[in-house]
Amino acid sequence: MTKTNEVHTPTTVDINLADWSVELRERTRNRMKLQIKLNKIEAQAFKNFAEVVKPDEISSEDFLKSIFKIGLEEMENRLMSAVEKHAEDNNIDMDALKKDDESNDKEQS
Repeated sequence: MTKTNEVHTPTTVDINLADWSVELRERTRNRMKLQIKLNKIEAQAFKNFAEVVKPDEISSEDFLKSIFKIGLEEMENRLMSAVEKHAEDNNIDMDALKKDDESNDKEQS
């Protein structure tokens, strides 16, 4: 009988962010270290995902950086949409606020 070290992943993986171990360290020279620890199933699911969608010409590190950057951009887009919706719901003139802000920036220069 042969023993294997394979981790069988289910067809869907429930990623529960509350269970993640995330460590954020402030470092010298305004740097930061972010570490995310995944369990075996989450790690295997990520490896399977990366194997399918990562282009061969980019490194795993660059692929991970791209995922992180895309996530940040998506969060920024969602926040901007929420601000715009709030402004629309509350009759706030965003253009006037932007002009006001630009005027204040010029005065401070």
